[in-house]
Amino acid sequence: MSLSKKTFGWTALIVVLVAVIGAGVLWKMDKLPLGGSTSGDVVAAGADSTAVDGDKKDEDEKDPKDVSVPVQLARAERRGIDAYYKAASVVEADRLVDLVTKMQGRVSSVNVEEGDWVSSGQILAELENGRERVQLRQADLKLEDQKRLLERNQAMLEENLISEQEFDVARSAHDLAEAERDLARITFEETTLRAPFAGQVTERKIVAGQLVNVSEALFTLADFSPLRVRVYLPENVASKVSAGQRVLVTPDALGVSLEAKVERVSPVVDPVTSTVRVTLRLDDGDALARVGGFVKVRITTDSHTDALAVPKLALVEEGGLRSLFVAEADSVRKVEIRTGLYDEDFVEILDGVEEGWFVVEVGQGGLRDGTRIEPINGAEVGWDALFQEDSVAKAEAESVLARAE
Repeated sequence: MSLSKKTFGWTALIVVLVAVIGAGVLWKMDKLPLGGSTSGDVVAAGADSTAVDGDKKDEDEKDPKDVSVPVQLARAERRGIDAYYKAASVVEADRLVDLVTKMQGRVSSVNVEEGDWVSSGQILAELENGRERVQLRQADLKLEDQKRLLERNQAMLEENLISEQEFDVARSAHDLAEAERDLARITFEETTLRAPFAGQVTERKIVAGQLVNVSEALFTLADFSPLRVRVYLPENVASKVSAGQRVLVTPDALGVSLEAKVERVSPVVDPVTSTVRVTLRLDDGDALARVGGFVKVRITTDSHTDALAVPKLALVEEGGLRSLFVAEADSVRKVEIRTGLYDEDFVEILDGVEEGWFVVEVGQGGLRDGTRIEPINGAEVGWDALFQEDSVAKAEAESVLARAE
């Protein structure tokens, strides 16, 4: 009895192990009798994922020519173009001088201030001149005595009371007294500082009571009419500039262009800098420009009045080659060009493009021959109307061919 129970226990254990192993095999084979399978869903999900990846791959492998690139167009048109040369300089007064004293002395009075406008000959300052005034009075009195003596000698000579030699001595004394009087007057005048020309006082360098030395600057006086600008141009540029030519001058502080004229062109070339000095005259800008102010100068060196031109932004430069993307139907074509004059916004086209053609002005970075485009300013430049006309004409031609067949 005991052996039979032991045998039954081992048999039951073996059966349980076989059942567990069989269930594991069935699970691996996805054939569980109860519950349902989840592997089918996994497979389906994998299939869907593969399909999505395939679609993305298809999209990535699409031809770039089939994607429309947004661009901005411009039309090749005829216009005037001026080639110019830019330079920088400063505004100068017609005359800007330091007024100096010719003698040593103490300043007794200062009659003007910085910013004052003065006329020619106006007294600006005076030095103490009591001694010089007395010396001038003494010279005047001596001259009067010599003048009376000369008149008496003249009368005596006419009556033959004195000789010619005696009269000559009297006349020489009179002339010497007159010269001494003139010298005393000059010395007295040198104690007074006068304006040598009409202008504006830009700097006062003295005060009353100050002791000044000979040749010491007392004031700075400027004549602002006219103002001038001097620029130094390369010889090949200066050869294209002539007197009377109109020039634009833009002071940095204003940002507004003023008109100037070429007053003169130096006939020599500076051997150190290989440049030519060109002097410009500013007549209308006196009230706006300031002496010493920095200015930008734009000088026209050449001009074409009927040039075929496109915006400079449309140029594509690769090495030494220049090209443009020309819009045709719904795509572009790259053409090489030759250029002429430039200005700030446009460039002259000598060859490669015809009048009325549309070129890509903005957005040409990712373009190549045959790339499809979508103009964003088509209505503004007239592209939409032209493209619609071409589409209608093409449709009519296809309709005629269809009927003929």
